[in-house]
Amino acid sequence: MTKLSPAFLALPLALALSACGSEPEPAANSADSFAARINQNGTATPAAQGTVAPTVAEPKPGAAPGVFVPGTQTDPASATCGANLMGPFIGQPADESTRAAIVAALGRSDNLRFVAFGSGGYVNPDPTNPRLSLMLDEQNIIRDARCG
Repeated sequence: MTKLSPAFLALPLALALSACGSEPEPAANSADSFAARINQNGTATPAAQGTVAPTVAEPKPGAAPGVFVPGTQTDPASATCGANLMGPFIGQPADESTRAAIVAALGRSDNLRFVAFGSGGYVNPDPTNPRLSLMLDEQNIIRDARCG
């Protein structure tokens, strides 16, 4: 077996200890020096930019007011099933008088369904489908109108 000299064993320890006492130069880690390394103009402060308030597009003709959701009353293609006409009925109870007013607004009673809260199945909004689905909450209030 080869015996290593004590000086050879002490060399890595001496190198590790010499690195412990060294401090990086403070200017090398300052914000200004960092900015000088990454910015073309060498400043740490970015150029000021104006802010512009976001704008909301006007609803398309034939859509009910509100946030656009494909296949619902805010979709202009929802005229296929009449969902775009249901705005005044959203938030109303789905009682007999409201149902009669909905049939009068639609001009028809076929392809119309009221989907009760918690009923099985999923209603996939499809603006090309002529069936109108009125979504009810647990208190029998109309919450949404969808084609499909």
